[in-house]
Amino acid sequence: MGSSVGTALGIIGIIIGAGAIGFAFFVWNGQNTTNSDLKSDIDDLTDQLNNMAPPTNTTGSTDLTDEFNNLTAAFNNLTAAFNNLTAAFNDLPKTIVVGNWEGLARNIAANLAFVLESHWLFRFHTNTYSNSDYISISNINTRITLLTAGWYRIHIATYLFELSPPDDYSIEIYKNGNNEFILYTFATVTGDPNYFYVDSSAFIYSDGTDYIEISGQSSGDSFLPETGGASNRFSIEYVDI
Repeated sequence: MGSSVGTALGIIGIIIGAGAIGFAFFVWNGQNTTNSDLKSDIDDLTDQLNNMAPPTNTTGSTDLTDEFNNLTAAFNNLTAAFNNLTAAFNDLPKTIVVGNWEGLARNIAANLAFVLESHWLFRFHTNTYSNSDYISISNINTRITLLTAGWYRIHIATYLFELSPPDDYSIEIYKNGNNEFILYTFATVTGDPNYFYVDSSAFIYSDGTDYIEISGQSSGDSFLPETGGASNRFSIEYVDI
């Protein structure tokens, strides 16, 4: 009987561990909002664990059978709660990497609206992955068309160099030639170094024909991004809802 109880508790431990792994993946995968259904199922699973009790009467075979049946019923309830948690996790949006670059540069010739050394487009090069079902790159590698309707996560990480305090700087996303929103902005003050590290993400919707361009802009100073290195990254993910 002790072996059976130990086996059942061991299985419960495996289920709990699997639940922890699933929740860790949810957080790691970049979802920065709490899913209410998922939280509810986690609470249910916790309640089932807290309500489980060890055998209290083991004086005879009948008592042991009753206690084991109670343990089995509790285990079944725990399994049902875990199945609900798994279903809620499977319903969460997932992202698909559709483009990745390990190089960025300044371009002041691809678009007549961005020809200043203080207001230019990022050029994407050193492409390590590109999924042609979702994106296409054009206009001297400064324009990305989002080919599949839906939401995309845009992420950029790079050093900006030759900054001149006290100017203001920003990285902005243009959609179909119009300023959609500011991806990152910062101000420098006298005494700051002449470089700054930017690491930022945003979501943007495409109807399947929209294109985006990423610009760098200052209040008047000429500046440029890092062209290579481990900290120089640009990526696009499709949100699979």
